[in-house]
Amino acid sequence: MNKKVQEVLDSAESIGSVKASPFFKEGVMRQIHNVSNEKELVLWSWFTPKLQLVTLTCVIVLNIVAYTKLKEITYNENVNSFAESYGLLENNESSILN
Repeated sequence: MNKKVQEVLDSAESIGSVKASPFFKEGVMRQIHNVSNEKELVLWSWFTPKLQLVTLTCVIVLNIVAYTKLKEITYNENVNSFAESYGLLENNESSILN
């Protein structure tokens, strides 16, 4: 057993430094950067131009409907309903207690 342990220790001493290409780091960094860009593209890939057009159309239609409904209700009705909601209208009716 001592012989095997000594052989392992001797083999560890013979390990030398590895010679790497000077451009190895740049290649690895480029691959990492490309992977991160692909993940960002995947995030927004579901929002295609066709879906964007449909969404824009729906927003425009909803705005037109809301605008026409707003024009149907007059300003005075809106003010009166607001005043009634918050109790701001003066009551002109005479009361028994007054």
